[in-house]
Order: sequence, then structure tokens, then C-alpha cells
Amino acid sequence: MTRRLPLYLLHQLGDVKISGTVQDRIRVKLRFQVQSETREEAEQAFKNLGLVTFETRERFEIRVGHARGQDLVTKMRSKSKHAVRVDLEIRAPYQSDLTLLLGEGRSLKVDHWRGGLTLSGMNSTVELQRLEMNKPLIVNCAKCPVTLRDSRVNGRLVVGSKPVLIERVESSGELAIDQGSEEVRVLKSRGLLSVHSGSGPLTVEGYSGVVNFQSDEGGAFLSQIEGASNVRTQSGQVMLDFETLKGPVHVDTERGDVQIALHPAFEGTLDLMSLRGEVMVQFPYEVRKGASQVLYGPVSPGRVDARVGSHQGHYIHAYTRQGGVRILRKAPSK
Repeated sequence: MTRRLPLYLLHQLGDVKISGTVQDRIRVKLRFQVQSETREEAEQAFKNLGLVTFETRERFEIRVGHARGQDLVTKMRSKSKHAVRVDLEIRAPYQSDLTLLLGEGRSLKVDHWRGGLTLSGMNSTVELQRLEMNKPLIVNCAKCPVTLRDSRVNGRLVVGSKPVLIERVESSGELAIDQGSEEVRVLKSRGLLSVHSGSGPLTVEGYSGVVNFQSDEGGAFLSQIEGASNVRTQSGQVMLDFETLKGPVHVDTERGDVQIALHPAFEGTLDLMSLRGEVMVQFPYEVRKGASQVLYGPVSPGRVDARVGSHQGHYIHAYTRQGGVRILRKAPSK
């Protein structure tokens, strides 16, 4: 039977790899490399290497070095003519709660984890895969490129100005991402996705669920979507391509073109406006307010409040102050 055990790691040098096992214990594997001028100096460095662990009811702590005096990592870092690399691999029960304090410039890989995971760091590379987490994933890593693959997680990623890649990830609750100025790319995933960006774009391909995006300057490019979306941005192009609509679509931008591609069988309500641009709809529609004639093609000034097909259906809202709005009718699927 696997017991729950909190795990705490403080690691300052080298790469860190975390993976879960079903064993009722924690194993620590240390791989150490040192570059020195002579073989004798390298052998002496290996002899001096120590690994210290402390276990309490609240946490499990691992430190590289010795319990007394200056630890080996600090000692070797003070010798600029030597390059030191420490790789630390931790195997622990699936249900462990893991807290990581990652040193600057490090590399972290987490594989097969089911407990809680909280990560803090800066200027480090983070790769997470095959997570089956029963608690939220919390990542607060400034200027850290983050990759998350093949996982079932909920939580929040705060990464600053580095790219984020999400691939084949399912969230039963919400997966929230705070980004600065780089791209957030989401591929073949599902659930509830919420992205807030300062100036970085959002690219989504093959998503099933709801996508929320808010940005000051970044654009939104969503394709092969089955679900709904809510996009709000000050500036930036918005391009949405829906395979199947499963909810309302809201797009609001101050400066940028809006293009929404819909299935040819779409029926619903269109609420479209451009203050300084043209509105074009590739579906025959009936104006909801005013005359009931059927119109087709561009409208200027840009305002369309109309119905496509039956009055039952989905709601599409798109507003831009500077730019055009285009509602495209996709080609029928073969």
C-alpha cells in the first residue's frame, strides 16, 4: 500500500529529474560530474561528495553536500577554473506532495507524478510529462520555458517571458497560464484553458473545451476547435476556426482584425460590429432588427445583428474598434 509522504527539495546546482514509483519508499540517485585539471583532483572531488537527507512528519528534505561546514557544491563553485555539474534523480511514491525550489539556470524534468507539485524558480528549463495529479499543479518560475505533455492536471503556471508548450493535456477543472511576452502553444488538448498574456500570442490547435484568452497586445490563433471561446485583447489579430460549436463565442478587441470560421451547418445569432472597418458574413442571414430581407456579403458601416437559419443555435459576438470582422463559411467536410 502506498502511503502519502510530503517531499521537499532544495537544489542549487545541476539538472534535476523527478519521477514517481509505486514503491513505499523514497530513493535518491545522484550523478556527479566534475571537470578538473588533473585526474587526482577529480577523484578527490568524488570522495568528498556527500548526500544529506532529513525526514520529519511534515517534509522530506534533500541537500547536496555535507551537514557540517561548507558543502561541496558551494566549495566547488568558488573555484572558477573548474566546471561542476550535479544531476539529481529522485524516485518517490506516486502520491507524494512535492515542493521544489529550483536554483537559477537549472533544468528540471518531472515524469509520472500523482501527488501535489509546487515549483518555484527562475531562469530554468521545466519539462513535465505524464502527470496524473490529484492536487493542483502550481508553477511560479520567472523567465522559465515550460513544457507540459501527456498529463491530466489542473492548476496555474506563471512563467514570465518564456514560451510555454502544452501538448495532449486534459484538465477536468481549469488550467490557467500567466505569460509575459512569448507564445503560449496548446496542441491536442481538452478541458478549460485560461491564458493571460502581456504581449505574447496564443496558438491553439486541436482543442476540445473552452478557451479563454486575455491580452494587452498578443493575438489569438485557434484552429480545429470543438467548444467555445472568449477572447479579449487590446491589439492583435484574432483568428478562430471551429470544427464544432458547443457554446457562445465572444471576441472584443480595440485594434485588430477578427476572423471566425464556422461549420457550413451553423445556425445561430450574429452580433458583429466594427467602428472603422467592414463586416462580412459568408452565410445568408436575416436581420433581427428592421427589415426581414435576406442579405449576403459585406456591410459598411460595420454592424450586423442578425440570425442565421433557425432562431435556435449558438451566439457569436465580435467587436473591434479598428479592423474588420469576417464570418467565414468553411468548406464541407469530405
